[in-house]
Amino acid sequence: MATSTQSPDAAAVKAVTEQFAADLAKGDLEAISRLYTDDARLLPPNADPISGRAAILAYFEKTLRPDLVGGATFYHYEIYGGENTAASLSQIKMLDTKGQVIERGKQTIILLKQDGKWKIHRDMWSDNSPANTTN
Repeated sequence: MATSTQSPDAAAVKAVTEQFAADLAKGDLEAISRLYTDDARLLPPNADPISGRAAILAYFEKTLRPDLVGGATFYHYEIYGGENTAASLSQIKMLDTKGQVIERGKQTIILLKQDGKWKIHRDMWSDNSPANTTN
């Protein structure tokens, strides 16, 4: 398999998560879903994968409801990849509607360039809170 030596436009890749955060702050989950490829897959913690843009929107309508989540902040980016594929690793803070941090975690996304735009193809994240081991 050939590998690309061309680096992705880091600013354009980062802009995707920044747009996610801006849309989340507005409560626009439809706009967030359009940041994903048609056949995207979410890999949420402690849950089965969520496949396809429509299913992703339905998942976000349950988990990122504007009455629960007020925004997100992404920081400490690492971006890798080539001309049409990129990976972005970042830290994330999820905020409530008053701007208070309700979760700290990390995210890894794989992006594909489609029609000149970066789209999220795979999205995996986890919370930094200690795991509950009292089962």
